[in-house]
Amino acid sequence: MKKTQFDRELIGPDSYECFNNLSKLCQKRYLKNVGYQLVLLLLISIIASIPEFNTTLEKLKHFIQLSLIIGVLILMVMQFKSNFMDGWQKSRFLAESILSQAWLLFFRINKYDDEFNNSLSVFQDRVKSMKSEINLADYLKFSSPISVDNDNPKWIIENFTKTNSDKIEFYIKHRLNDQEKYYFKKTLYNTRKGELFFWLGILSMGFGAILTILTIMDIIPNFAYLGLFTTLSAAIFSWKQTKRFEELSSTYSVAIDELKDFKKKLLLNPNEDRTKEIIYDVEKSISREHKLWVSKISD
Repeated sequence: MKKTQFDRELIGPDSYECFNNLSKLCQKRYLKNVGYQLVLLLLISIIASIPEFNTTLEKLKHFIQLSLIIGVLILMVMQFKSNFMDGWQKSRFLAESILSQAWLLFFRINKYDDEFNNSLSVFQDRVKSMKSEINLADYLKFSSPISVDNDNPKWIIENFTKTNSDKIEFYIKHRLNDQEKYYFKKTLYNTRKGELFFWLGILSMGFGAILTILTIMDIIPNFAYLGLFTTLSAAIFSWKQTKRFEELSSTYSVAIDELKDFKKKLLLNPNEDRTKEIIYDVEKSISREHKLWVSKISD
């Protein structure tokens, strides 16, 4: 799947890339379905607001409304049957779990504290185990490429034997800084979008109220302006709520502060044991963004 501005720079493990792409695909399809439903409901409201015509045109209007209602029902059934929300969350769970395990492997934390080949074998078994726990059979057909069971991340192989201070530097650059940039972009994006849709909703209701007043004063033709623009406003706020702009903006902003605190601790150049404790805490902190797998990292 095409890379976005929110994707990380470091590539791999392969299973992470697979489920990250699958998560984005399921998210896109879910939101597209909901968006189409809101558009059709808005069209139904617009048509219903049109003043009455002669009998023939009224029948045509009702026929169009009926067709749009059937379209909404079909989209709702598709949403229920496909359940892309479930695929979105489960594949995100797997992607982020695998990535966190990769960093634990990199620092030889807990069960990965062994020579490289043994640690890599444990990592691969862990990835297989996580994939077996989550049923994504209905969604994997949309994924390309398919996840393999022999993840062998190049960046781990090349840096596994580096000194503790070099690993810290690598981690700060490719994990903390990368994650911080991701959170910052998401905070900025969600803040702007939240404000945009808020004011669009307010303007829609205000515009409807003004047109209604002008109708009462017989300045403009009689038309169900208030109902139309109230529906438009409801659609805008529904989309805003579906995307969770304010909630995500606040969550990402707090996460940035947490990462900065962890970075300060790592910049003190702690010994290897203390480094492992900090890395473990960092990965648990990052996992809180994904509530479905917050407890998995400690398994």
